[in-house]
Parts: sequence; structure tokens; C-alpha cells
Amino acid sequence: MKRLWIYIMAIIGVASTASAIDYEVKDSTLIVPAGVVKIPSYKFADRADIKYIEFAEPCRVNEIGDYAFLGCINLEEVSLPLSVLKIGEGTFRECEKLKKAEIPTLTVVPSYAFAWCPRLQMVVLGKLLTEIKSHAFAYCRTLERIKLPAGLVKIGSNAFSFCSVLRFVAIPPTVRQLESYAFSECINLQTVVMPSNSSELGELIFSGCRNLRVIRILSDIPPKFECNSNLFEENESQMYSKCILQVYPHCVPKYRQSKAWKMFKQIEG
Repeated sequence: MKRLWIYIMAIIGVASTASAIDYEVKDSTLIVPAGVVKIPSYKFADRADIKYIEFAEPCRVNEIGDYAFLGCINLEEVSLPLSVLKIGEGTFRECEKLKKAEIPTLTVVPSYAFAWCPRLQMVVLGKLLTEIKSHAFAYCRTLERIKLPAGLVKIGSNAFSFCSVLRFVAIPPTVRQLESYAFSECINLQTVVMPSNSSELGELIFSGCRNLRVIRILSDIPPKFECNSNLFEENESQMYSKCILQVYPHCVPKYRQSKAWKMFKQIEG
């Protein structure tokens, strides 16, 4: 139902934002004309004729609207120019053949921006990024690794849920908010490095991560969880035996006494 509503909005959005600007698709490449400042919401939703996007110089695009490229099933690569500072919710959602995305100057990756891009393998994030919102990369089933930049402050709920080949994650020490289910159902995730601060963590961050083997925490103070929750669901209690918790040697006693962490059978310094 939600997908149908987005499609209806795409039709309305394109009709309501029609302008004299001539966008050209040449040899499967969308040419964004020089002088365009914003690509409207839903503008190219469900276009199957676009494989690549080229921004003509001098590029002045600073914003791409909500769901602008939703469902462009043949779009293969996105490299946003330095002028683009903002993209909207679901901008590249359901781009089934998208393999690579470079978003160098964004400060926020909005909700559902790349959700359901099942072939996305590589994402280049810029140094200005401070927030990854909920479901931003959910269901990106071929995203094996992602480098989170220093300066990142918040990772939203379900931001990387169902990234089923993701194997390693290092969460920068600048992260202050790691929300619920952020990496849930990442079934091949093996190693996680947690932030070196004691900020409160969302509930069930690693629910469904059945192959997680090492969690390394660089915080002197054991972090607490929202709602007195834990890392895993109640029916995943075996994870506390399978997974090793690594902390600073002098912090081992603290973690063994912490309600949130003492369930781990192996706590190593």
C-alpha cells in the first residue's frame, strides 16, 4: 500500500513541478542541464531508461527532492557533484541495479534514501556526514562493507537492517545516538567495534545477527540500553555464549557487573 501511495505521489509530483527545463536522456544517461538548482520530488520516479546521471557544468544543483529517482530499476551508478548538499527521503529507493553511490557532501542521509537497493555494493560517504536516518540502507543485500566517517553523530533505527552480507562495522567514537535495530538481521555480520563513549544505546541493535562473533567496546563505562533492553532478542540467548565481548583489561570487572553486559559468557580484556 505504501509503495502504491508513493507511485500516486510520483504522478502528482511530476505534474505539479513541471517546468521549462529540458532534461535529456542520451544513450541511457540522464543529462541534468547546467543551471538547475533543484531536481524536484518524484521527477524521475519509475524511469526504466536511465542507467547513469550526468550533471552538466557549471553544476548548481544543491538539492534532490523526495523519491526523485524512486524505482529507476536500471540505474547503475550515482556520483553526486560537490554542489549537492541535500537529498530527500527515498531519493534512490528501489533502484534494483544500483551498484555504487558516491555522496561526498551530504550532512544527512535521509530515511529510505537507498533502501531496497539489492545490488548496492559500494557507498562513499563524505567527511561532512553527521546523521544516517532510519532505514537509509535497509535491505541493501550486497553491501559487504561500509566506512562510517569520523564526525558521524547519529545512526537511526534500522539504518542497516537486512544488509545480509555486511561483515564488519566500526562505529566512530563521535556517534552519540545508535538507535534500535540499527544493524538487525545482518546475518553475516561477524565483528563490530562500538563507540568509545557511554552514550545510551537503542534496543536490540544486533537482533538477528546470528554470526556475530566479536563485539569490541572501547568505552571505560559500560553503555546502557533504552528501556532496559539488550543487544539481542530473548530467543537469541545463545548469542551470549557464541559472541566474545572485548573491552579494556581494567574494565572487565565493570562489564561483568553491568546488567546490560554481564550475560556474555566470554568477556575479555
